[in-house]
Amino acid sequence: MRKWKQISACCLAAVLAASAPASTVWAVSPEFARTPEEWARLKDNVMEYEELSDLIHEYNTTVQKNQLDINDKKKDNKITSDQYAQYYRDAASDARSAMTGDSPISDAQSAVAADQADQAADRNVEDLMVHQLTYDQQEANLVASAQSSMVSYFQQTYELDAARANLEFLEAQYQSALVKQSAGMATQSDVLAAKESVQSAQASIEKLTGSIEETRQKLCIMLGWKYNDSPEIKDIPSIDMERLASLNPEADREEALANNYTLKINKRKLQNATAEITKSTLNRTISSNEQNINSDLTKNYQAVLQAKASYDQSMADFELESKNMDTAERKLQIGTLSRLDYLKQKNAFHSKDFSVKKAQLDLFQAVQNYYNAVKGLASAGG
Repeated sequence: MRKWKQISACCLAAVLAASAPASTVWAVSPEFARTPEEWARLKDNVMEYEELSDLIHEYNTTVQKNQLDINDKKKDNKITSDQYAQYYRDAASDARSAMTGDSPISDAQSAVAADQADQAADRNVEDLMVHQLTYDQQEANLVASAQSSMVSYFQQTYELDAARANLEFLEAQYQSALVKQSAGMATQSDVLAAKESVQSAQASIEKLTGSIEETRQKLCIMLGWKYNDSPEIKDIPSIDMERLASLNPEADREEALANNYTLKINKRKLQNATAEITKSTLNRTISSNEQNINSDLTKNYQAVLQAKASYDQSMADFELESKNMDTAERKLQIGTLSRLDYLKQKNAFHSKDFSVKKAQLDLFQAVQNYYNAVKGLASAGG
């Protein structure tokens, strides 16, 4: 649980040790980086989609580890590309100093190590900015993974609801088969088939329940809770249809190129490169990156259009099934529809309802993937 009560300073450490997840004992940002209200929102026991990015930034253990590594590099003066190269040159000097002439084999090994270190110095393109951009990219991918997992959590939850509704119908169908068998209107094979359908549905429900819990635990660990904590998971926000309609890959292309992490990393490496062969290789890579980013942005946009078409179709199907459900309700009330046929229609209604919810989440995820591509995560291919 990350919900911290107001407590006196003298017992704060004890409370943290006793009740807070290990990953929330400290955050990446200093206290002054956020307002008290913002910290309180992040430290409550509620998981919200809009908070995923901030939760990952503050409490994800990989992000915390990366920040410690950046701090260590600063302490070790590993900031500029020249400083990185100097570490290799120092290693080459140390290797040559180890050549005493007493052992030809050892000297040969030291000579090889020195040459390799010199070559690494000449080819070096690393600096602190490259590492920071790499870690920023990793953090952005973690946020995208958390977003996808939260969408998946609700997709699985809706699927479980549909599976339970289906089980209700299958159980009624099984009971009907038993009644028909006793009246000589159904065979033992009919009963066994109905029973098998019930058992299959029960197995599916059990599997879905396990998948939902696995996804929930994954989210908890990613966002700073312990796996067995029970934060309240808020619903995914509604799709902004007006914003969806305004998506334009041509207009967003320059922003996607400017924000792309892989492209920024390779451009920074090019600035650091001194060897001509390294510069040539990086120039080709950058050109390929730009083409791939353009292609991936278009691909993500096409995925949005396909998801929107599927959503529209599922809505149309649901509206038709809703009318059928209304008709079934009236027939049941006046006694012209059997209970089993009513449950069959109810099951069909739940199935269409699940299809709408799934299509809505698929569309939401497709739009999020597009936004993420614009914000730097378009696949650049290396």
